[in-house]
Amino acid sequence: MKLGIIGYGNIGSMIVNNILKLNLLLDDEELIVSNRHLNKFEGLIKEYPKENLNISSDNEEIAKQCEKIIISVETPQFKEVLEEIKPFINEKTHIIYTCAGLNFNHIKPFYDGKLTLVIPTLASTVTSNNSISSLSRRKGITLIKHNNKVDLQEKLFVEDLFNEFSFVKEIQNFEDFNDNNTFSIKDAELEINTILTSCGPAFIAVMIENLAKITSEMTNISKKEADEMILKTVIGTAILKDNQELSNRDIINKVATKKGITQEGVNLLDKKLTKINRELIKTLLNRYEEVNNEMNKTYLKK
Repeated sequence: MKLGIIGYGNIGSMIVNNILKLNLLLDDEELIVSNRHLNKFEGLIKEYPKENLNISSDNEEIAKQCEKIIISVETPQFKEVLEEIKPFINEKTHIIYTCAGLNFNHIKPFYDGKLTLVIPTLASTVTSNNSISSLSRRKGITLIKHNNKVDLQEKLFVEDLFNEFSFVKEIQNFEDFNDNNTFSIKDAELEINTILTSCGPAFIAVMIENLAKITSEMTNISKKEADEMILKTVIGTAILKDNQELSNRDIINKVATKKGITQEGVNLLDKKLTKINRELIKTLLNRYEEVNNEMNKTYLKK
């Protein structure tokens, strides 16, 4: 079996490196990766010189050799890539793509084959060989959505692959639009899940960055030192919550005493964050609607 991956950006490179670092390829399996700029592969070739790995700048070769193709490019580039490889694929080809905001109905007018949308997160990056044989290597959540042409074995292939280094959540409904091809915030299951999982690391990093910066400005603690303390606390809290199955309220009650210092902070944050988070979700869903309209113009124009 040959697996093709087109695109070696942040997400494409994470998938490729996870596959190789975890040694997920069997002896008779081959990974073929293409990217316009071959110099991006220099580090990969040095690290995995003997793996079943081939690199290329030719997407057509991947289309000719692989039935399972992961397309991991920027959303506006997807149509160009798919039209480039279309002459070389057939009814057995399973296209797996990581382009956020691009739905099946956008693609259907020019490709009506097997499609799976995968929304990974950089939180699933395998960073150490120490945990390769441990369940702890699974981090973050990968969202997966199949169209109705993908059979059970094909679904299991994708889900099992990403389940090796993340927790997989399948989005069941594959229809994205109403009859007018308009975005419905009311039914934005995939979008809400994406905000919480794929977008989540950036939001958490913003909060850590901001708190460390403010702390360093108001005290003699360096930003680097503050950042490290906050990071270690976030990691420890997440492990505590996960391992002991504590609710958020359990942790708050264990740390904050009535009328104490921590409780003052909790009260302030609870009040401020309710407004901020509502505005965050609303802003991002509005942006999803704008992206949907942009995709309609690009993909559904007569």
